Amino acid sequence: MKKIILQLLSFIKNPEDQRIENWSLEINIKHIFYILFFEFIINFVIINSIIYVINKIEPIVTNTRIVYEDNKLLPMLIGAALYAPIIEEIIFRLGLRYNMFFSIFISRKRWDIIFKFLVYGSVLTFGFVHSVNFLNDSTFFYWVLPLLVATQTIGGFTLTYLRVRFNFISSLIAHASWNFSMMLIFLVSPYFVKPFVKKNDNYSVKIESLSFSKVELQRFEVDSSANKVFKLDIKEYSINHILDTLFQHERLLDDYVVNLHFESKKGTSKEELKKLLLEYEKEKNQ
Repeated sequence: MKKIILQLLSFIKNPEDQRIENWSLEINIKHIFYILFFEFIINFVIINSIIYVINKIEPIVTNTRIVYEDNKLLPMLIGAALYAPIIEEIIFRLGLRYNMFFSIFISRKRWDIIFKFLVYGSVLTFGFVHSVNFLNDSTFFYWVLPLLVATQTIGGFTLTYLRVRFNFISSLIAHASWNFSMMLIFLVSPYFVKPFVKKNDNYSVKIESLSFSKVELQRFEVDSSANKVFKLDIKEYSINHILDTLFQHERLLDDYVVNLHFESKKGTSKEELKKLLLEYEKEKNQ
């Protein structure tokens, strides 16, 4: 593994359009696996820690209103692990090898001179294109933007290395595998978080955060009278949708889907219920 990582770092320092010597399927697979593992460690030990601190200073916002049809499990998996890798690899890395078509317009010697600039330009563009994922628009945000897209920038280098040293399929497989792994972590993580549960003499509430939507299971039932709420039975709706519908409260933070069940014997005012939901929100983000 050490040798492979050193080869990767050498390529980042001085990109050259050269295939790996003595290619074999085994060597190819080892490079993909070890490089993805190295990238995983870098991101989760260093990059995620930095982004965690940034998020505490200014919440990073990517989506303030979930589109339920797009948030279903299958579209999410297909989009992340199939469509995005294919499109991005074609745009950013397919052309990073000298071939017969390029030889019509440019000599191999000149190609070798400009190749490192093509790699750096492609990687930086790939990283900063992902800035469109964010909705923030503050001076602080633009200062830290290079850190927020560091995962994509690092990934740009690793995928370019695999594309140049091996082939286009290698970078495509690595890209799809990374996206699928990240999506899997996102999908599984809510199962390790305890639901928010609160109970007293007047009411009981339980809120569960979900990673995706099941539109066919959606339910939004409210039992209220005289500005008091006696029961809420909400399934598969987003927190921003709920706050907007019940209280006309515009929450300009990342949206997520929840199941919410609330019951009150004597009835609870909307103001108190809103305060309770915001308390859940505060606890969730701690």
